[in-house]
Amino acid sequence: MEQSLLHAMEQFIADLQKKEAAAVYTIRDDAMNAIKKAKNLDTFLHDMINLVQGSGGIDLTSIIRREFGISKDIMQHFDRLARHSKEQFEEALHDAIDRAEIRAGKQGMFFAASPDKQERADALRLLKDIAHAAVKIQFHRKSEGAETYVELLDKLIRFYELPHTYPAGDAVNYKKLIASDRLNAMSGNNETISLRLREFAKAWYQQSAFTFLESRDTYPVYEDVRNYLYALNEDQLNRLRTDFIRQIRLDFEAVQAAKDLHRAEALKKQLEAVMSWE
Repeated sequence: MEQSLLHAMEQFIADLQKKEAAAVYTIRDDAMNAIKKAKNLDTFLHDMINLVQGSGGIDLTSIIRREFGISKDIMQHFDRLARHSKEQFEEALHDAIDRAEIRAGKQGMFFAASPDKQERADALRLLKDIAHAAVKIQFHRKSEGAETYVELLDKLIRFYELPHTYPAGDAVNYKKLIASDRLNAMSGNNETISLRLREFAKAWYQQSAFTFLESRDTYPVYEDVRNYLYALNEDQLNRLRTDFIRQIRLDFEAVQAAKDLHRAEALKKQLEAVMSWE
């Protein structure tokens, strides 16, 4: 009796799995109309830039669902949308991005201080470019080339560079933006795309006037340096290594006086890591 019940369950599950694998989904007309009629899209732009500059990669499904009320079932099966429905969906999102504005009462979402008219226009243009690139990646993840990701990183950096935008173009925010781990997440763990992103970020840093990656004080822990070795040239790395070793030497002198075994072992491990940077 138990075997027949088990067989019935297995057959039932197999049938449902087969149907599920063959299912094709479409966007309902009312959901599509909600996107086409959507207004006050500054929050949408804000959510988009927060996501793409974060460390979780590019997945817009939760933002799209929340902003436009698309059903959870559709977003869970995003990769199985019918071609015509997916094309209409993408086109509607691009059109919505083109309609977006930054309302006067919402400027605080994007600016830490009062921007002039030109900066508002520049920021809005960059925000739209960022959102368009993110949508392209979302809808064409398997076929989209590395340059769309590079364009996205470039626009983020340019947004940071504006005088009053938030996040500000300071060492802390740039450091978060170009961390190797973050770029890898941004690429969807695609090594080819990650490599191209690192090449772009290194070229940007090397052409900038910044030196924040070359100072020990920039890094809360020495392990963090690994995320930025790709962006440094040999002279910069040597300066950074020298800075760390100088402090390790001073710390070791204190450890010798205190005869602290645990701390001595930790310093040895740190020195070995610093010496291995290349």
